[in-house]
Amino acid sequence: MPPYSFTRRDFAMSALAAGAAVAGLPTSLRAQPFGGRTVTFIVPFSAGSGPDTIARLMGQYLGTRWNQTIIVDNRTGASGNIGTSAVARAVPDGTTMLVTANTLVMNVSLFKSVPYDPVASFAPVAGLVYSVFACAVHKSLGVNTLAELVALAKAKPGTINFGSPGLGSPHHVALELFKQKAGVDMMHVPYRQLSGAMQDLASGHIGGMFMPATQAVALAAAGDVKVLAFSGDKRSAIAPDVPTMTEAGVAGVDIDNWWAILAPAGTPADVIQRYNTELNAVLAEPDVKKRLDAQALQIIGGSPERLKEIIARDTARWAQVLQAAGIKPE
Repeated sequence: MPPYSFTRRDFAMSALAAGAAVAGLPTSLRAQPFGGRTVTFIVPFSAGSGPDTIARLMGQYLGTRWNQTIIVDNRTGASGNIGTSAVARAVPDGTTMLVTANTLVMNVSLFKSVPYDPVASFAPVAGLVYSVFACAVHKSLGVNTLAELVALAKAKPGTINFGSPGLGSPHHVALELFKQKAGVDMMHVPYRQLSGAMQDLASGHIGGMFMPATQAVALAAAGDVKVLAFSGDKRSAIAPDVPTMTEAGVAGVDIDNWWAILAPAGTPADVIQRYNTELNAVLAEPDVKKRLDAQALQIIGGSPERLKEIIARDTARWAQVLQAAGIKPE
């Protein structure tokens, strides 16, 4: 099953409820909910990354709706742990929020010690969006389908290099999950940044990579990289001729990249609900949906409890994948 099929089914109802709730609020309650204080969205990744892009989009719309100054603060380093721990230590009043990716739940299985607990240190606010992953390869591999890649990997175990932006990144976890489901042995090549891995894939220095759909399609447009398959339960609108992993013969590779917003633990329930209501309303905006569709980003939305369920599920899920891959905490 796709990870968020239930959210797509329920999103329309939650968005209508959110819109009705906002419309029913007096203007005085919708304006400057934090008394004119600046709100900071801390993103533990670099400018231009997925979480950064969605943080700026949400901040732009919330700032307008609330007549509120919202800034994005990129605090990078340690696979996202630096910025994440800063939010965990922040005053829980709604003025410091975390906009992050599912590395939040992966890091607890990758490091012997992290300066936060993905459950105890935060109050879930709302799941925002997710992107399916693509399996992309350089033309020098000489494969045109996922089945051909699997056959080549079985014929030459351990010789096909797949890159990622770092150990334990969603891109790396996608590779490990693929290896387990396809029964193949491939070489992982970790990079410090996604851009370096993408450049080396484009030039043929590595054989392939798992990456978000839009990045893979953009890379393939130059002609030297081919997208073999997408994760998820249906074909992507940005490349409808490319099959899903299941259609291509490897089921169970349902890896994705999700982004969400969380508050420090102890943040008042009414503040959490205000954010959740408004964010669901923003996600329902036609212009926002159009912008997300252009990037092949699919809406999660829903309640704080739904995000809590996703965090709990994926914490256990990826721990099992990483353990099966023999990846030990550093």
